[in-house]
Amino acid sequence: MFLPTTKDPVSEDKKNNDVIVNDSYRLMIRAGLIRQSSSGIYSLLPFALRALEKLEKIIEYEMVNIGAQKLSLPNLLSAELWKQTGRWETAASELFRLQDRKESDFCLAPTHEEEITRLVAHEVSSYRHLPLRLFQIGRKYRDEMRPRFGLLRGREFIMKDLYTFDTSEETALQSYEQVLEAYKRIFGKIGLPFVIVEADPGNIGGTRSHEFQFLSKAGEDTILTCSKCGYSANEEKAIGVLPHPPDASSSLDKDSSIRFGITENKNLAIILLGPEREVNSIKLRWGSGDHAVRIVDPVRAYKLITIDDSEQDPVVHIFKDHTFTGPINDELFTISRDHITSDILKKVTPRLKNLGVHHHPHNISIHSGDFHNTKQGDGCPKCALHFHSIAPTHNFEPLTSNRAIEVGHTFLLGAKYSQPLHATFAPENPTTPGERRLIQMGCFGLGLTRMLAAIIEISHDSLGIVWPKNIAPYCVCIIPGVREEKVVEAVNRAFDLLSTQRTTTDLGIAGDDVVIDDRAGSLGYRMKDAELIGYPWNIVLGKQFLETGKMEIHKRKIGGVDKFFVEMEKICNFIGESSQSSS
Repeated sequence: MFLPTTKDPVSEDKKNNDVIVNDSYRLMIRAGLIRQSSSGIYSLLPFALRALEKLEKIIEYEMVNIGAQKLSLPNLLSAELWKQTGRWETAASELFRLQDRKESDFCLAPTHEEEITRLVAHEVSSYRHLPLRLFQIGRKYRDEMRPRFGLLRGREFIMKDLYTFDTSEETALQSYEQVLEAYKRIFGKIGLPFVIVEADPGNIGGTRSHEFQFLSKAGEDTILTCSKCGYSANEEKAIGVLPHPPDASSSLDKDSSIRFGITENKNLAIILLGPEREVNSIKLRWGSGDHAVRIVDPVRAYKLITIDDSEQDPVVHIFKDHTFTGPINDELFTISRDHITSDILKKVTPRLKNLGVHHHPHNISIHSGDFHNTKQGDGCPKCALHFHSIAPTHNFEPLTSNRAIEVGHTFLLGAKYSQPLHATFAPENPTTPGERRLIQMGCFGLGLTRMLAAIIEISHDSLGIVWPKNIAPYCVCIIPGVREEKVVEAVNRAFDLLSTQRTTTDLGIAGDDVVIDDRAGSLGYRMKDAELIGYPWNIVLGKQFLETGKMEIHKRKIGGVDKFFVEMEKICNFIGESSQSSS
């Protein structure tokens, strides 16, 4: 059996270009699950692959259960479709781009919306072909700037993609809800706590989006939740009720009250916030309409704004957040072309208190809205909506902030891809002869390799991994402590019983879920390895067995093991009953 465990992953760390590592990465190296090929790219060794295959089976079962069919799409994609949807430009540096010998542009697939939409557009022509649900499990590629945390943030990863195609927005929403329920069942079978949060659709697009998250301090996402009503949202999407009215003294003299940006037209954008508030770039993007503001540092803002040789002052967009109540007046916001000079640039600092005013620009545009990050302690918007009509002075439940690892994302796409790629169908009741309607789509992803690492990140202790029973590479490890004939016979007997015997009690394990660790090395060495690898059950046959005829059983849990002594004939029922009681 190929299982290259190691006591110390430091030697692997030295070879690792992904400087930032975490618990799951170290444990996966130590337990012989992965080895690095290059920065952000890993080989999955046999035990990791077994766990991944179990995860795939759970997912495939639930996908088929909602009427989805499995297919396989290419990983080498032509740029043609990506240019049609505009994502060839917006995806920017994240795409692995390449050319063939004819100098045609291609990319390694980070996602497959364009490819699946074209396929369906060519093959589906009538409402009779819909609804349609297609999924695949395969490798994806993303040129991460800073690959880190092993499988949590790699450049090559394995995902499950499901795409739904419907005749109307109403039926597309029904499909969306059905997939959400299927995802809940998938995570329920994994057996670890998870959170569903409202999310921003990002570069994928669409009108509705949710993320499935595992709570973990190692997570890169921040989510805000309400313990009273269950409201949950990613920080990018979360809306909070201000715990008290903004301080009327808010001004540019306070820390974190001013940020700078650039619009698509290279006009200056100034974002004003109350004290201790940060800009939410997603809210700013949605709230800035056609202006598409990008946050930059103040020096860069001055360098990039468009100035011509005329006497006309530059256009300035001011985005006033709800948390800011300071003055917006000539003294603070008049900017002249004459004062955007190299001398001024040298004096600009991130805490710019005053913009060097002598002439008032005529092209100031002021926008008000929610442009800040919601934070812990802000009130729950759902509770606020419910209680305001009952008790306007009600103290709303404060939101709690937690770090989390995103492992699933759902998108209600609508016609975002079907429109540019001409995915249409003939409706059942056309309003005009030859009418074609746009197919309504949904997209649903699960990151399998990321999920594997996330499971380890949230389910481990000082001894090693603590696998959920349904995902463990092997459920039972039998460890012979001595090499006497009686022990060897007992090991084989226990293996046969657990692998083949069927009792009235559900063992909760498959026939091939039992492994014998008879490697060279001391009993202590193999027992420590078993705890590191995280088998749910370890069965030790040593001196205790020779003396009493009872096997020593270790049930793995967070914080150590529970020990039991059980006779051979009762082993199947014991493990089955214990598995049921802990599920």
